[in-house]
Amino acid sequence: MDAKKLGLFIAQLRKEQNMTQADLARKLQVTDKAISKWERGLGLPDINSIEPLAEALGVTVLEIMRSERIPVEEVTPESASEVITDAFDMVNAQRKQERITLIRISLGVLTAIALLFLGDSMGWMGLAFVVLPFLCFVLSISLVIYGIIRYRRKQPCTQSFLWAGIFVSYPLLFLILLFLVGALGLGPVPN
Repeated sequence: MDAKKLGLFIAQLRKEQNMTQADLARKLQVTDKAISKWERGLGLPDINSIEPLAEALGVTVLEIMRSERIPVEEVTPESASEVITDAFDMVNAQRKQERITLIRISLGVLTAIALLFLGDSMGWMGLAFVVLPFLCFVLSISLVIYGIIRYRRKQPCTQSFLWAGIFVSYPLLFLILLFLVGALGLGPVPN
């Protein structure tokens, strides 16, 4: 199922019904931001929302899944089979996205716990001046690699490169600060 094509189809049907995004959102019991996201092709409706969406827009589920109007006489077993396959693909994609979200949350919690233990064992100064610059540097390299992968897949990647620049700036600023402290004679001078 093509998210862009479905988004244009939803927007067209919604406008034909003289509904705002908020009106459609109320009928489906979702936010108007979700409707906007669907219409811009940035996401797909949850599989459980497909039937109420079709009902609210006055079309069949088959038409929603195909993102086009289909005359009743053109409905064939093959097109119905294709829609069922698309529905299974949507379910699998949503499950994959849920797993990715769960993994991200788990990694975030584990990282926070690890940083707490490191802060307790190394002292907070050691954590701030040794561990965090190293983690920021590793994270920035990871984000650059991720950005390159997204660029090759022709997906948006600007945010990855922006965050990589932000994370690499912390260790660089830290090194500049250490150099200035040493050059000004305010701290120990490295040999």
